Amino acid sequence: MRVLEINDSTREDIAKVVTYAKEHRYNEHMIKLLISGDLESPGDNPDYLVHIHDGYRVIYTIEEHKVGFCHHISISVDRSKKYPHEMAVLEIMKLFGMEGDYKKCLAVWPQKETESVNVLQEVVLKVVLEPKKVVKNV
Repeated sequence: MRVLEINDSTREDIAKVVTYAKEHRYNEHMIKLLISGDLESPGDNPDYLVHIHDGYRVIYTIEEHKVGFCHHISISVDRSKKYPHEMAVLEIMKLFGMEGDYKKCLAVWPQKETESVNVLQEVVLKVVLEPKKVVKNV
């Protein structure tokens, strides 16, 4: 089994891809164009791509589906006829802000053409509420 090694440089690369994906989300129309082959694949755009030490290739997008916005991550390795280990997929998901739990995914599937594991998971918006300030009457 290959080693999943994450360093500061990798974290910075991931942060750049996540920021780009947030700013360049795929809407439902764009997804239809992707499926029909009329729109360039995100895997061909280096702004959606991160290479992680020891041969992991990760493509990350945010897509609009009927349930709302979803994380879509595609993970492959640099060896023919091999797929990434399921534990590595879960750990990589967490690095991209996803919940590392297959039970919380809308879909998980292997893609034979690219020898990758794909995961689709609903984006959970985290709302931070400031504590109420108590104003005393004088």
